[in-house]
Amino acid sequence: MLKKIHFILLLSVISTAGISQNKFEQLDFSDVDLHARSLQYDGDLIALTKSLTTAYSEDIYKARSIFIWITENMKYDYKLFNSDKGIALPDCEDVLDCTGIIKEWENKYLKKILKSKKAICDGYARLFKRMCDIAGAECEMVNGYARTESWQVGASFNVNHAWNAVRLDSTWYFLDATWAAGGCTKDPETDLLDGFVKNYDNYYWLTPPEKLNRNHYPEKGKWAFENNFTREKFVNNPYYHGSVLEQINLLEPNTGFIQACYGDTIHFKFTYEGEIDKLQINSNTHSSPFIYEETIVKGKRKLVIDSMALKKQRYILPARNGNLYEFDYVVNSESLYYIDVLFDHWKVMRFRVRVKTD
Repeated sequence: MLKKIHFILLLSVISTAGISQNKFEQLDFSDVDLHARSLQYDGDLIALTKSLTTAYSEDIYKARSIFIWITENMKYDYKLFNSDKGIALPDCEDVLDCTGIIKEWENKYLKKILKSKKAICDGYARLFKRMCDIAGAECEMVNGYARTESWQVGASFNVNHAWNAVRLDSTWYFLDATWAAGGCTKDPETDLLDGFVKNYDNYYWLTPPEKLNRNHYPEKGKWAFENNFTREKFVNNPYYHGSVLEQINLLEPNTGFIQACYGDTIHFKFTYEGEIDKLQINSNTHSSPFIYEETIVKGKRKLVIDSMALKKQRYILPARNGNLYEFDYVVNSESLYYIDVLFDHWKVMRFRVRVKTD
């Protein structure tokens, strides 16, 4: 009998020592990255892993070399994701040698994804762990919840993602090879993924818990290293678009699920390291029309500016002090359900709102 587990685009005794990003963030990985990107898989995973790692004595460089090779060579299997079939793990709980059965299944599974160079998140995470095992670096898979859509703010959903934790100098660090490798485009009509775009994102390499927790939360509490950060707090996090994660730090409100009364003023305060030309607020009660419309040019989708929609835009003027931005929003409807913050006409944050009527 098979047990099906579906993962999205996105154990031994474990020490819960605090995790630090500072120890490795200043290291220069340019030579390691160049080496990793130069190697090809020829059907022998052990030989590949040794070629990637034997030149390094420290686990941090071994892990980096493996991470870069995977993000460079594996594509997200969006067709498998769309099929809603997921992967089929052996259900062998009543068998004495369950470990052996799973290991045999995993060997075939890894050969399959390496041959096709395509995988969903479970494949990325299993491959990273297997290669770390071969290299002698301590690593585990972490299953959990990943937020990919703005509607998920304040909503519970099932386990849908897998990433890794690697132990370096007695401390566990998180990384997500799936999301670091790139992202998928989506067909606006069918809402299905229709392509993978390779675009390396170093944000998901040794990501500190307080940053990873913005859109990841582990199924098992032992991986929730940040003090007092519960699943409820994760569910109530604001939605952040991936393009701003590295540069934004939200100061107020301190939750993405806001309870307010009609007439209340909600204060927004954040720092942002990038440039913002136009700042906007959209909601379910009033939204400026989207300024882009889609057209087909030589068989490819292309966005062009809708001049009429551009004339109907409403903007807000925040108080600004360097990279610190502040503005207020007055709750003017009892049916207010969400608030979107837009930078230069693109949604970058969403907050869920519940307006109290009594």
